[in-house]
Amino acid sequence: MLKLILWISYFIIYLIKKLSGANITTSGEDIPEAPVMFLANHFTRFETFVIPYLLFRKHKQISRSLADDTIFVGWLGEYMRLAGAISNKNKERDCIILDDLISGNACWIIYPEGSMVKNKQVTLENGEFCIHTKSYSGHVHTGSAVLALKSEIMRERIKNMDDEAAIKRFCKAHHVDRSKLDESVHLHIMPLSITYYPIRPGENQLLLFIDKFLNLRGTRLFEELEIEINLLMKANMHLHFGKPIVVKEYIDAYIAEHSGTIEDDDLMDRLIDSQRKVLTTDIMREVYGNMQINFDHIFILSLVTMPTLKVCPSYLKTLIYKNIREVHDMPGLNLHPELQTHLFRLILDNNYEPFNSALKIAEAQNILYQDSDGDYLFDKSLLEKDYDFHKIRVKNTMQVILNEIKWQEKICNAAAEHATLSEQALRLDNFEYLRSVDWKDYEEEYIYYQYLPPPKDSIGAPQVYFDQKNTVGLVFAHGYLSAPAALEEMAKYLFEKGINIYLLRLSGHGTDPKALKEIKLDEWKSDFERAFAAMRQVCDKVFVGGFSTGGLLALLHAAKYQVDGVIVVNTALKLNNLRVEYVITTLNAFNEMIEYLHAHGIKEWIDNHSELSHINYPKHPLSSVAELEKLMDKTRKLLSQVKDPILIVQGDHDPVVNAKSANMIYESVGSQKKELEFTPSTYHNILTPGKTDPYELFENIYEYIMRSVSS
Repeated sequence: MLKLILWISYFIIYLIKKLSGANITTSGEDIPEAPVMFLANHFTRFETFVIPYLLFRKHKQISRSLADDTIFVGWLGEYMRLAGAISNKNKERDCIILDDLISGNACWIIYPEGSMVKNKQVTLENGEFCIHTKSYSGHVHTGSAVLALKSEIMRERIKNMDDEAAIKRFCKAHHVDRSKLDESVHLHIMPLSITYYPIRPGENQLLLFIDKFLNLRGTRLFEELEIEINLLMKANMHLHFGKPIVVKEYIDAYIAEHSGTIEDDDLMDRLIDSQRKVLTTDIMREVYGNMQINFDHIFILSLVTMPTLKVCPSYLKTLIYKNIREVHDMPGLNLHPELQTHLFRLILDNNYEPFNSALKIAEAQNILYQDSDGDYLFDKSLLEKDYDFHKIRVKNTMQVILNEIKWQEKICNAAAEHATLSEQALRLDNFEYLRSVDWKDYEEEYIYYQYLPPPKDSIGAPQVYFDQKNTVGLVFAHGYLSAPAALEEMAKYLFEKGINIYLLRLSGHGTDPKALKEIKLDEWKSDFERAFAAMRQVCDKVFVGGFSTGGLLALLHAAKYQVDGVIVVNTALKLNNLRVEYVITTLNAFNEMIEYLHAHGIKEWIDNHSELSHINYPKHPLSSVAELEKLMDKTRKLLSQVKDPILIVQGDHDPVVNAKSANMIYESVGSQKKELEFTPSTYHNILTPGKTDPYELFENIYEYIMRSVSS
């Protein structure tokens, strides 16, 4: 019957997930064979339904659970009983749990907090975890640890008995089915951390539909449905399975220390009394310590550690980014994927959704309110206000989120230390960090292909020319198959005139042509965004630009983000080489088909006869040219979204880029201020000294930047 009910639950929850968009993810350790006791934190009612379903669907584990006695009424109570749940007030509950754990009939899900901790208020006092709810304030309950220790002691005693009659009497006295006892296994406790993100209150269509028929508004159930339906429909429910704890190890260690045997009743009583708190604390440290840390945690933690009550959004973002970086480098934390990749987009993007969402809920609940200058005032007292326990998830969501993390001293202490730094110091620190990430990526790629670290003056190394007193910066990207060294003279020229320069390296360049086989367009876009984010941290005005393919990336960036100006030189929107322009994508598709058939492609590599043979790759893979074609196509489609001032420079007889590219860009961009300059040249690389003299062009670029800054 239990399996049947679990299958029914499977289909019900599957249907709810499909209709509501519910998102459930898992991480952590593998689940050992039964018997297993899952001990979890408790925040919502539907955890009682979801976790048994998940364990059955993903791990084929039959599990039962303790549930609040108030659930066991009507059809819902009957369903819960059929699903294997028992009331926390059932007088036989301990015997039922012990029988399942000893025999391995079923695993158990227990919430040591005893009830839903809606305020997430957990403290660590004298080495023990305490919870603070409306009905209870004190240590986390140790009953589950007692049951775990008892079940393992009973299992070991049965295994050690030689007299079959004595075994039967023992099993009968403790309601244990001897025939189902597997003596080869031991009880494991699996700490289970449940995290929801984002936690957002608010009425929704399903809630309004329910309220229309049941008239629940103003009741405790309405509050629970308001938050829990939103969590079900709009949030991610993440379950992290911690490292399994072997209960027998606690027993063996105690017996060894006290030189006794497991048959000694007095010793076992002392063992249980001594180890129940130790075991519970070890379990809950794993449960609370593996809660998935998300953006909201760092947002509110950064807010409460700020030294002033006036909040400048740009400073708050800078502080949050520093805190995320620190958390990212702390070992053993369970981080939301959002905090693991492309963190710099927080300080790059004015419309960064996680920040705006957190800001919106803080405003809605009056923790933050905007002043006439566009800054925010922070009402810290609201985070310390004593809200009604059953309403706090709706009335002060940020307080709940803060409670979830503030017991973790290491994270909180780091945030408090960072809040003592000035905005300028934080920005400079973020800038240096992003530079180091850029170099590290290059170094790792170089070592992979060349088997030794790159020299600091390597042609492929990203180059940064920076002086704190300069307020204007330029982020500039090199061309396809080239490297930052090709733009070095331009960078030095502009830097000497007071402009900070960031010559980024596009992934796959400056190391080995084979590296380009693995590179996708999104990686080049990310390279550009990271460099821009770094320069934006230390400059008041930041221009973007690029040569040839680099110019495409600058245009793509300007179409998405606000910049102070765009400079593109010989930008490859239309090529003179018909083979590349029209044939490459067809050849690449054919190569992919041939590869699928386990044969060799018709042409995997293309020779490159470059003007800069000492810098550019001599050949390149067909697949990477296809990425270039994607970049050209995407840029064409987004040119109208470029609204910032732009300078377009084009060699009139460029052998690689068709001069029509410049006209196409000029006519298509949405910029009100735009300049088009054709320069006499029969070479493509007009920014690199050698066959051309680029210094007049350098001066023109400098003058354009100065005109734009002063206008």
